[in-house]
Amino acid sequence: MPLAIYLDDSQDDNLLIALLRRAGHTVVSPREVTLRGSDDLTHLEYAAQNGYALLTADVRDFETLHRQWQQQGRQHAGILLVHYEGNVRKDMTAADIVRAIGRLLMAGVAIPNQVHRLNQWR
Repeated sequence: MPLAIYLDDSQDDNLLIALLRRAGHTVVSPREVTLRGSDDLTHLEYAAQNGYALLTADVRDFETLHRQWQQQGRQHAGILLVHYEGNVRKDMTAADIVRAIGRLLMAGVAIPNQVHRLNQWR
């Protein structure tokens, strides 16, 4: 089951985009919609307005935005978080991220209006 995914600046990577598309997902990068360098709220609003789950490594910022949106009754198509520790042995690669998204989808868990840490799905 493919997913529509918007990447924020932290995940805007050509290899990741190619692998996600190869896996059948619809992917939009901030470069493609002239939002590169925009603030986190702008990225989330764009993703929400267009029905894209947002993929980001800005864990704290988007967890905060998610809580604010819940309190305001606002809807989004899901937030997918990737936590990086700066350790190449532990950090997720682009292939790991694609695999984790596939596992998340296969598990059938709800994605809209939820936050998922992809590191737990590798």
